[in-house]
Amino acid sequence: MTRAPAPAAATVSTMSTSGPSAAPIPLHIVGEPPAPPAPHVLGTSAAPGRQADPAVRPGVLDWTALGVEPRWKDQETGDCAAILSPVRGPATASEPYKRYAAGARQRGETALVVACIGAGERRHNVFSGTVAPGIHLPHYYGSISANPLPAGVTPEVADGLDHAEHDLGTRLLNRPPDTWFRLTYLKESSSSHPGAARMSPPPGKGELRPILVDGLGDPVAGVWMPADGDARWFVVPHGTDQRLLVEWLVQHALPAYAPGALTRARSPLLRDPAFATDAEARLVETIAEEQRAHERRQSELKQQLAELRAVADPLRDRLLFGTGHPLEDAVHDVLVAAGATVTRLDDVYGTKSADLLAEYGGRRVLVEVKSASNRAAQSLPDKLLKHLNTWPGLTGTEPVDGGVLVVNHQIKLPPAQRDAEVYADRAFADALTVPVIGSARLFDWWRREDWDAVLDAVFGDLGVAQSPETAVPDADPKASGRPGLLARLRR
Repeated sequence: MTRAPAPAAATVSTMSTSGPSAAPIPLHIVGEPPAPPAPHVLGTSAAPGRQADPAVRPGVLDWTALGVEPRWKDQETGDCAAILSPVRGPATASEPYKRYAAGARQRGETALVVACIGAGERRHNVFSGTVAPGIHLPHYYGSISANPLPAGVTPEVADGLDHAEHDLGTRLLNRPPDTWFRLTYLKESSSSHPGAARMSPPPGKGELRPILVDGLGDPVAGVWMPADGDARWFVVPHGTDQRLLVEWLVQHALPAYAPGALTRARSPLLRDPAFATDAEARLVETIAEEQRAHERRQSELKQQLAELRAVADPLRDRLLFGTGHPLEDAVHDVLVAAGATVTRLDDVYGTKSADLLAEYGGRRVLVEVKSASNRAAQSLPDKLLKHLNTWPGLTGTEPVDGGVLVVNHQIKLPPAQRDAEVYADRAFADALTVPVIGSARLFDWWRREDWDAVLDAVFGDLGVAQSPETAVPDADPKASGRPGLLARLRR
């Protein structure tokens, strides 16, 4: 008798990705299990002044949903996959840690510890400043100290991280703790105080590698590893969300560093490539190639950005904060980028003339460059007028069509807080017979490569006063086609 084919729904049901035989992954959680809520009795209230139990009681998590079996104090830890210490590093001399470390060593697995640092009373001394409770490492490897950092510190992901470390750093940045700590690896010395006997065995060798660093490059989260590489202690600030740490341990740390723990639990998070279907293998390779291509493209873009900034940073600084020759050089570079031919007059005439001679489209103008810590003095245009009067008497000069004054004003203020115009006195500005341009406005045109605005401001109608507003570019600047500094660099 011919059997009818099985219904499609039944076939699909056997392809479940969650595996009914998967077991929760045992994790040792340092501390006391969360106490059940006390029953509320009508007509009673808490005694006045009663303090909370100081014992470590981590917040209640849905351990089953996280795929974890928590092992608390007085429970077996020898078969645990990792240790999570929500408050501080585990007591390495205690029985739970020793059994866990012995079990990992017997199985040939990397011992994984996630230790929060900085919880508890802080102290201050003249040598180390404010110090929070640190972490004691196992055996003779020393300890990691924690110095609280000021509020407002914004860490960055360190370089050279593997995938799991990078993921932990990203999670910490997305859900930061209340306080960051500067981490310092303190290796055991040969003696605890002068005259003490030497330690035996000698101090162990280890390394604290940063995962997140502060603005000074000091680690604020990291991973400590002994020289033999048989353990990884991930050190994160006290107050880090516990769910974040458990999810990261299960989804990233265990597959990367202790896959045997997932094998024992028959976890769907670990799949042996030797048993993958051809379709799965092809898709995994496609994803890996996409990742490699993305990383190559990102590396190229970062290199291009570094090259652009190598040009932009010095010119930006000189135009916004420069004085003297650095400011003159910046104005020179902007005019050259706009397509003008520029001569440094100080090299030829010294102080008898203006700073620059700019030529474009048959026009020749003198450019005087000045700076002012506060508002620009009203005498600055007179210096340009003086140079325009003395120019015909200088040896070897040809007639000019006029001049322009460029001023970097109010240098003591942040650029965003400076006056938009060099001279805020409207009556004085209207009476000027030479155009006056703020170097900040020149910078704004340069950063947008609006060369038409630069040329209009410098080589415009030089016979009458030109206020800066007449040269402000439109919201959609005209593209002149002339390659500037940034455009030349992008080629």
